[in-house]
Amino acid sequence: MGDPARAGPEVRRMPETGRHHEDLNLTPPAEGFELYRHKEAGETRAGGWSGLYWARRNEAGDYEIRAVTGEGEAYSVLGGVFPREGFEEHYDKVEP
Repeated sequence: MGDPARAGPEVRRMPETGRHHEDLNLTPPAEGFELYRHKEAGETRAGGWSGLYWARRNEAGDYEIRAVTGEGEAYSVLGGVFPREGFEEHYDKVEP
């Protein structure tokens, strides 16, 4: 068994949210990245915002995040590094 302090959040299935997810590139940008969705993405009024981000844990246990891009767009943009506690409070791991 792994270290419970380094365990990631529970995986949830991405809800059906409409057309704006159909044209997204759901291929991880690099090794180790997994798909996460902001917990309030379905409640926001920001048109077309998927709330999806690629994230992977670094050696300190925090999350490096990258934007999910549309099909045919260039590269996923680095969004920064977020502390584990804050990231896991606001994001759920989902399956593409």
